[in-house]
Amino acid sequence: MPPILSITTRGLNARATIMIIRNLSGIFTGEGFVQREGRRVRDDDCSFVAGPIDIAIDDRGTISGVGRELASPGEVIDGAGMIALPGFIDPHTHAIFSGDRSTEYFMRWAGKTYLEISQAGGGIHSTVTATAGQTSEELEALLRLRLQNMLACGATVVEVKSGYAATAEDELRLLRCIKRVSEDRAMPELRPSFLGLHALPRGRIESEFVDEMIAALPEVTRHELATQVDSFPEKGFFTRESALRFSAAAKASGLPCKVHADELCDLGSSAAFIRAGALSIDHLQHINNEAVSLLATHPTVATMLPATSFFVGIPYANARRLLDAGARVALATDFNPGTAPAFDLQLTHMLAASQMKMTPAEILCASTYNAAAALGLEKTHGAIMPGRVGNILLYSSTGAAAGLTMLQQISISRAKPFAVVLLGSVSEQPRHG
Repeated sequence: MPPILSITTRGLNARATIMIIRNLSGIFTGEGFVQREGRRVRDDDCSFVAGPIDIAIDDRGTISGVGRELASPGEVIDGAGMIALPGFIDPHTHAIFSGDRSTEYFMRWAGKTYLEISQAGGGIHSTVTATAGQTSEELEALLRLRLQNMLACGATVVEVKSGYAATAEDELRLLRCIKRVSEDRAMPELRPSFLGLHALPRGRIESEFVDEMIAALPEVTRHELATQVDSFPEKGFFTRESALRFSAAAKASGLPCKVHADELCDLGSSAAFIRAGALSIDHLQHINNEAVSLLATHPTVATMLPATSFFVGIPYANARRLLDAGARVALATDFNPGTAPAFDLQLTHMLAASQMKMTPAEILCASTYNAAAALGLEKTHGAIMPGRVGNILLYSSTGAAAGLTMLQQISISRAKPFAVVLLGSVSEQPRHG
């Protein structure tokens, strides 16, 4: 695991000394991504600044300066031979669960579809059963271990969904587990999603189940258990109308929404949720032309999950179509026990390059600024600029591998960062809704 160069200062309120990362060989600041609002980004928008150059961070975890020979009244970290990138953000994961579904991988190659596996008692339903059999302490321990591995791969902010529960009370239990883990300062910053509509339990009436999840929203907001909600409208799971009803109730409670959209077929979910003001629409293998056109002018982020296509054996979302249309595109792991059992963004980046024809600049933007936007954090995260949270990745560099060449290597080599600076200040971040 790469070293964590700084203990996170989350929860501190006073400003005291600052930290300096000194003599970096270069910085991909991502300032151009911010200026272009994450749309139609080019190589120059990575905003690479050649070294020697420094980054200053105050004790709230905020970047206070980027420049040459900055004053250093606080701790000094030697960044010689290092290239700095903004910390990666993983805006779509299902990281709290128990059980193993590796057998499903081979069932799919034997001809079983995702829906057939689910209808036979596998899929999400089997994870719900396994998760219910674990204590909260056991689930939290599993989540911590997974988050440590994700942090080692550069994920400094991670969205974690509930969703593996058969009742609202068990959904709340999962959200409470996520909240307790989020208080651990050695973890990535967590953005919990209340995935109230994931898989309808057997024997339940959909409308009544949706009512139950809506009834849980006051508890979610009262105890700040989630920063957004999510749902899975899909054939064999929930209707688009139920997902929109749940999301509208959440919005009325002050919670924005995300949605799993048009993964297995075109239900028109993407366009409907863009119009509803969703933070992001995720998956999108079967997104229609209307939704693509809407993404060009709306702030909703299109989140691509290429590892899911890799493991399930379904088509990859057409990232080039979305990028060329001017959509804001993010990347995420979709880490879960069945359809994307890989926690590393490095696999996601490699697949984005090889299977989705994304450029290194597009991949970096999709994993930093646009990934932040998919969680409502584009004003505070996703770039190395004064005033933004100081989550920073350091990669070893040589004279022969700098600038864009270095970024190309990172995109396809599955290399982990040499070190991670984790300095996000949860107490300072704005609430959204």
